[in-house]
Amino acid sequence: MLGRFFFLSLLAILPDIYIFFRYVWKKCQWRTQVLYTVFSLLCIVLLVLMFGLYSSSESAATLYKASMVMNALIALYVAKLFFTFVDVWTLLFDSKILRRVAFGLAALGFITYAYGVMLGRFNMSAKYITVENKSLPQHFDGYKILHISDLHLGSFYGDEETVSKWVDMMNAENPDMICFTGDIVSILADEMASHVSALKRLKAKDGKFAILGNHDYGDYHKWANEEARNTNFVKTQNYVSQAGFELLLNENRTVYRNGDSISVVGVENWGQPPFPQYCDLKKAETGVASSTRILLSHDPDFWEYQLEGNNDYFLTLSGHTHAMQFGIEIGDWEISPSSLRYPYWHGLYERNGRQIVVSRGVGCAGMPVRVGMTPEYVVITLKK
Repeated sequence: MLGRFFFLSLLAILPDIYIFFRYVWKKCQWRTQVLYTVFSLLCIVLLVLMFGLYSSSESAATLYKASMVMNALIALYVAKLFFTFVDVWTLLFDSKILRRVAFGLAALGFITYAYGVMLGRFNMSAKYITVENKSLPQHFDGYKILHISDLHLGSFYGDEETVSKWVDMMNAENPDMICFTGDIVSILADEMASHVSALKRLKAKDGKFAILGNHDYGDYHKWANEEARNTNFVKTQNYVSQAGFELLLNENRTVYRNGDSISVVGVENWGQPPFPQYCDLKKAETGVASSTRILLSHDPDFWEYQLEGNNDYFLTLSGHTHAMQFGIEIGDWEISPSSLRYPYWHGLYERNGRQIVVSRGVGCAGMPVRVGMTPEYVVITLKK
């Protein structure tokens, strides 16, 4: 992860080099040249320092502040990158119109990024999906599942009011069951501390079930020692329980209605490298009581690579992709760079009689920004 960051930092310098020699060096006095150079270098140094702080601090407040500073710096970089990309074309085609487009896109890039930080990541919506299955028990026809994923509560640090408002929205759906599919925090368990009371208010007739995502294990942090990591991991599990969720760590639970039943099987994280693989499906299925089963798996890759040919689960619920927090959505049509990495990245998919619902999640991983792919919760109605 650190190597990728320094590679991206190197790329961040290239637009500055281009702008400096294309405009500042040719058209500005030496004082402006020095100021531009110093400012650009300071931005890179500050970005590296903030990333180091973000990677090692054990304070949720510090993590949030560091991420916001990085956001401001990245917003400047996005503007410069857009400008550089288009302005290069003016070298090939001497056009005043293209030059104006370059300035326009630079402004658009900055404004779009700023919108994603200040507004886009708070624009919660509900997605409604109907899942049909002929083998569904009669008394579960019309059953309503509220699917939540990727809260990443660190991206809402100090904003208990927003999370509480979203809880009210979800409760208004009057679900029969709530399923949370991982990444309740980004790094530290304490990101969740101030939100436990709000999440505890989430209500469902047949209970609230949760699994862990790749971020919940604390693998993306430079801990002082293994004991500190384990302490944080236990604390995360305790917070999840305090919020009223039954945490399924390769375990299962069964819900009964008038003699009919559905089992919810929750596996620990499994993903393609470099994502961790803690899943034990056989252990999770131990003592499972119903032949009608729903699987909770944080990463949709598990459905594709580990459940091939396994028809024990008519429905899998996943998250993880975030739809890369960036894309375009117009009605039922949507596009995101996430589709280049994940064949099943958002919505309902069916293959060989098996179905999966992938949520783009609520919070943000890394940078607190969402453009187009805004936060959502999913309301799934089961139909026979």
